[in-house]
Amino acid sequence: MAPKEAARVIAGTHADGVTGGMARVLIIYDTRYGSTKTVARWIAEGAASKGHVDVVVRNVAEADPGGFDFIVIGSPIYEEHPLPSVVNFLAANRDQLNDKDVALFVVCVDYGAVPKDELVHRYVADLQERAEGRVRAIEVFGGYLDVNKLSDTDRKLIEDFAKLIGVPIKQVNKLDEQSARKFGALVAHLLEQP
Repeated sequence: MAPKEAARVIAGTHADGVTGGMARVLIIYDTRYGSTKTVARWIAEGAASKGHVDVVVRNVAEADPGGFDFIVIGSPIYEEHPLPSVVNFLAANRDQLNDKDVALFVVCVDYGAVPKDELVHRYVADLQERAEGRVRAIEVFGGYLDVNKLSDTDRKLIEDFAKLIGVPIKQVNKLDEQSARKFGALVAHLLEQP
């Protein structure tokens, strides 16, 4: 799939439908340097732009999925995996997520360099296997890497990896506000689908 294509929609049903009142969406994320938080906020703005959705954005450490109709969960990718905090959230909230509609997203700097289907399989599958709800949509977004803001540990990991594959370390900005807003609009649309 081309990097600009729409998010993958996974077949499923919304348990209660949206009739009358506002649907409540919780967007849960964790972040190391801010890219995933930025993407989560853009997703929220895209969902809220549809007018019939109440959207709340929370860091995974502060998130409680109770009382929400749809849960969106996102993680950056570090060392080829979603952050443990997001994986642990899925495990700790297994029962609460069981009857929820869920969308998953990851943020990574591999976006565009590796085919999107491969990124979905490589990164989102980790989360999808643990998500107890009905996964309705998944997406991979590009991230931002400022090597000057990395911790010493992260800088060393990236330097070692760059040496291994023979490429120079450089700043990367693959953030795409429009794609994140489209994904948010998709989440709002899915709330209307039986």
